[in-house]
Amino acid sequence: MIPRRKINVTRFDAGAWVDGVWQEGSPTVTEKRFSVHPTSPDDMDLLPEGRRSRRAYTLVGDAGERLRTAHNGKNADRVEIDGEEYEAAAVQVWDNKIIPHSRNVVIRVEQDEGEEND
Repeated sequence: MIPRRKINVTRFDAGAWVDGVWQEGSPTVTEKRFSVHPTSPDDMDLLPEGRRSRRAYTLVGDAGERLRTAHNGKNADRVEIDGEEYEAAAVQVWDNKIIPHSRNVVIRVEQDEGEEND
């Protein structure tokens, strides 16, 4: 078994428009266990343009330990790896009845994505 490390996962509730202003959903932090691997060039090619050049990792965990990508007004799950923030970009669940697991590609969050410099 490949060693797994504890990773804090931040998941956001759905956002909503309030009086014409977008309000982000509330965050919830949980701890999950993943093995952390460099992302292969083939997996990087599956990402949308503009995201392929970012630092990325593939997190492998149990099938139930999958991350959530952005959809339907919900932001992608975020994780912290070695002091940097990453968001879920692609998730695959492998339920092969031998070793079911999830493969979660996370990409580094760039500073210009809504975060301000202090």
